[in-house]
Amino acid sequence: MRRSELAGALFFLACLQACQREREAPRAEVVPSAASEDSVAVATVPSGRAVSDEALYLTRAPVGARSIGNTSFVLKVKFEGGLEAAFKPRSQRPRGTERYKAEVAAYRLGLALGLTQIPRAFPRTFAASTLRSVFGGGAAVFEREAFPGPDGSLPGALIPWIPKLEFPALDRDPLRARWEKWLTSDEPIAQADRSMAAQISTMLVFDYVTANWDRWSGGNIGWIAATGTVVFIDNDGAFYDTPPSDWLARQHALLRRVRVFSRRLVTSLRALSRERLGEAMGEERPGVPLLAAGLLDAADARRRRVLEVIGARVLLAGEDRAFGFE
Repeated sequence: MRRSELAGALFFLACLQACQREREAPRAEVVPSAASEDSVAVATVPSGRAVSDEALYLTRAPVGARSIGNTSFVLKVKFEGGLEAAFKPRSQRPRGTERYKAEVAAYRLGLALGLTQIPRAFPRTFAASTLRSVFGGGAAVFEREAFPGPDGSLPGALIPWIPKLEFPALDRDPLRARWEKWLTSDEPIAQADRSMAAQISTMLVFDYVTANWDRWSGGNIGWIAATGTVVFIDNDGAFYDTPPSDWLARQHALLRRVRVFSRRLVTSLRALSRERLGEAMGEERPGVPLLAAGLLDAADARRRRVLEVIGARVLLAGEDRAFGFE
């Protein structure tokens, strides 16, 4: 490695350490698993600990819960046997009433595209009385924020917990200026920076397809130092009926400036037809689609728009340069 590359890598690592946030937030184990909520898959989490997948999170009884959210209503739930998860329920907040579905949809889209950076998120419905009974002294928050149905059921997205997750300030300079230079200039990307650059390039594409307007508002990007993984956390800003048009325009303009993309991601996007997208999203519960047809149509339109942007880059620079990441 050249001296300049080594200095750049050391600077970036120093910034990550300086910007780490010691706060609790929804965290998810970033591992691939089967799409069916009835399946049991064995996965390896960053710590190397083998866990049994969805079935445990969907069947074990809660033994404790507390509120940890800021801009949205989020609970940290402890289950029998020591499992922990974030739970984003149907809430009273106007922005958050059905926002939990976006977390599940983002995870399922990630599976369809072969991405492992998207937090696992499974639909689960609790009896509101059950969560209230384990809430402890903060039950007043639960009463104020939760929005159960007439039958007392409280649906939401259950997101398995990552015990150690850092929050680098990639949304602010100097880190933002650094990654934008990686992706929008013709200068070669140092080998030490390529993995991070590739994951951010993929995140930009993924967020445009999902219309996640909230990624860059602060604290919505995670980092697992042990594996060098960028975690696309907090996806409840995705799949709105009417995403903010100004955000979509800015994100589209940024994508047009990006000069290097993942070949594997583009291949997956090309294969993801509207029909396959619907199949990937599936149902929230038997007979109830996770996302309405109009949301799927809009996501597919954005998928095609992204491919147009990338196709223009290929025509200009050639495949080898445009697909500089695997």
